[in-house]
Amino acid sequence: MNRMRERGTRSLRRRFAFAGGLIGAIALFTGGLAFAASETIIAQPDSTFSASTYTTDQGEVVQLQDNGDQHNATALENGPDGQALFRSPTISGGTTGVQGTQYLSGGDYTFYCTIHPSTMQATLHVTSNGTPQARPSSSIKLTRRSVAQTIKKGLKLNMTPTTRIEDVTLTAKLGKATIGKKTVTLAEGFNAPVVKLSKAGKSKLQGKGSAKVTVTADIPFGSPASAKAKLG
Repeated sequence: MNRMRERGTRSLRRRFAFAGGLIGAIALFTGGLAFAASETIIAQPDSTFSASTYTTDQGEVVQLQDNGDQHNATALENGPDGQALFRSPTISGGTTGVQGTQYLSGGDYTFYCTIHPSTMQATLHVTSNGTPQARPSSSIKLTRRSVAQTIKKGLKLNMTPTTRIEDVTLTAKLGKATIGKKTVTLAEGFNAPVVKLSKAGKSKLQGKGSAKVTVTADIPFGSPASAKAKLG
């Protein structure tokens, strides 16, 4: 009797182990599907894309694979920064990310290769799955300084971006004239970049008792931000 009970117990254990393994395999398989949420755009040696439509979920950075020659993937539509809504660098082989696709909402977006525009056009279909990432943004404020301090030390800004942002271009103007320019990388949180004035910019401020200046931050894939201040 005891042997029969032991055999029954071992049999049940084997069944539970098998069921657990099966459930684990199913979870692993479906998990793999979850990660396969974006089709890779493939640029072919004959200067065509491998398909007319590629599909991705919202929030994903689509990849571009170059199988020969120089290619890129660039949206026809412009984004809030005045540049292509999404774009990749031009590469000669290998794989690169198409930045900007992570901010797209569901819909269809036409893109092309700027090197071969006549033969390389396709559509990126963004599904309703997932969630678009928030576009980068930042507050911006000018620290008030005298004209003399500005000529000597530059324009000091207080900026608080929502995330790390690379290649932010800061442009300082006096009226329509550019008096200083700088490209910076902003860390998430508080930043205090300084825009030094150009030689011509210093000359425009020289001898003034006061002046109204504007600094504009061009944020890749986001809307520009600007701040004004009166120097004096």
